[in-house]
Amino acid sequence: MSKKLYFYYGTMASAKTLRLLTTAYNFEENSIETLVMKPAQDTRDGDGVIKSRTGLQRPCVMVGKEDNVFLMIEKYNSELLAKFKKLEWVLVDEAQFLTEKQVDQLAKVVDILEISVMCYGLRTDFQSRLFSGSKRLMELADDLEEIKASCKCGRKTNINARIDSHGKVITEGDQVMVGGDDLYRPMCRKCWYKMISRQSKHE
Repeated sequence: MSKKLYFYYGTMASAKTLRLLTTAYNFEENSIETLVMKPAQDTRDGDGVIKSRTGLQRPCVMVGKEDNVFLMIEKYNSELLAKFKKLEWVLVDEAQFLTEKQVDQLAKVVDILEISVMCYGLRTDFQSRLFSGSKRLMELADDLEEIKASCKCGRKTNINARIDSHGKVITEGDQVMVGGDDLYRPMCRKCWYKMISRQSKHE
């Protein structure tokens, strides 16, 4: 089977991390060599840990902004080859925080090292703009899949709304502000526009 670069994307609270963790568990249960990574920019669960909202967690390798992920994975695979094993899968959480160059490096992992890579992450930020890592994954991935979740109104969520302490939608600020349910609320585009419109009328 040919190796591929996969990108699974969805809003916050769409169980992306849970899916990654269960996939990693299933691979390891079947003795399939797997490496799990995440960008160091994601600090919510501490250093070297991936954790889902359900409480499941596992250790992972952290990737700094200046790290060459191709070289990191090549080194890890070389150590396995010395033990007569081979890395088969790389799973990356919060892939939106990768740089474009790092996504290119993951594509090389697939094409040169012949190791499949699954990336999980957000497609867009709180302003509904593409993250650079996600944009590059949309351009390069062999397989794309949206992990769907529902808004309170019943429509599909596609906005990661940033919310302040008064429950108002924030529309200005830095693209990256790491947080959980206290800072972000996934919702559909219609509900997002409604909240923004309602706020502007009261200002």
